[in-house]
Amino acid sequence: MRYADIDWNMLWQQARQKKSWKGKKKKDWDRRAASFAKRNLGSDFSDLCLQMIHPDPSWTVLDVGCGPGTLAIPLARQVKRVTAMDFSEQMLAELALRVKEAELGNISSVHASWRDDWQEHGIERHDVVVAARSLAVDDLGAALAKMVRWAKKEVIVVDRVGPGPFDPDLFAALGRPFEPGPDFIFTVNILFQMGITPSLDYLEFDLQRQYADRHEAIEGCSWMVDDLSEAERPRLEQYVDERLSANQGGGVTLTRKKPVKWAFIRWKINE
Repeated sequence: MRYADIDWNMLWQQARQKKSWKGKKKKDWDRRAASFAKRNLGSDFSDLCLQMIHPDPSWTVLDVGCGPGTLAIPLARQVKRVTAMDFSEQMLAELALRVKEAELGNISSVHASWRDDWQEHGIERHDVVVAARSLAVDDLGAALAKMVRWAKKEVIVVDRVGPGPFDPDLFAALGRPFEPGPDFIFTVNILFQMGITPSLDYLEFDLQRQYADRHEAIEGCSWMVDDLSEAERPRLEQYVDERLSANQGGGVTLTRKKPVKWAFIRWKINE
């Protein structure tokens, strides 16, 4: 078989069917919006991303799958304008709260998904299109092509490496099999077949996470598991207890064996 004969998009779709967690629907993200926003406040993700993005003050940025503004809000402090798009109304509600707190007037939000007609939603082409941890789509090739069409200058993708934020040790502790599903290598290969050779770097963080107490640490880990049973609950608590330590100034720290790793992928648009 030649490399050109490999259908990476089809392989992506097949691998997604085998992963160990369910694809989250709109109602799932609506329900978890508040906890997701709170969990991301304690992460180094946005700071590390901004260091690699090097935002230009003249940029207009479209943030696809913006969530509660994890990246959109810090970006807005450094660029001309940000359009934050998400299919979860509750995520956009969390974003609105944080925009108000930050007193930012250069962020507009759009309730739309990857599948929607962005033009019908009034979304213009932006200098830069960003998809940070939001490429959980059925048709990856179509999503990447759509980003290219809506970008004037550059596209930036932050994609999962291996298990990403999911800890295989937790699944082992629960006695569940672990299959991470497809990661960044599918994205890179699809781009290559599109005639795009992106730059590639990596982000590593969240080896340790800070929590107010043990209960918050347990809840902070339970999001990884679909349909946690009563029998599995003590195993999850044991997993947390084995990794938890008290902080001198109060609170607790949970330490994983390996940090969370993401691929930072970017490419220029050739008009």
